[in-house]
Amino acid sequence: MLSSSFNIIEFVQKAKGHSYEDIIWMADNEATAAERCLFKRITESDRAKVLSYSGCLKDLILFMRHGVRTRKIKALSLESFGRIRLEH
Repeated sequence: MLSSSFNIIEFVQKAKGHSYEDIIWMADNEATAAERCLFKRITESDRAKVLSYSGCLKDLILFMRHGVRTRKIKALSLESFGRIRLEH
């Protein structure tokens, strides 16, 4: 996983500089890996973090594919991703 602490900001920082397809692929794989953590024994607070993180990643994919900014990701600085999305 790119973010061991389930932090969307950390993921966004690591995804910068990658291509449109790579960002979507990375976000999809990261969301899948995060959701697999739900099958392990984790605390309720970690469970909430995992669900929030995977939801933000799915919202990032939605933004990259369709330009939709959900409430969860409005606070993120996604200008560079917007440019990549528009160039594709």
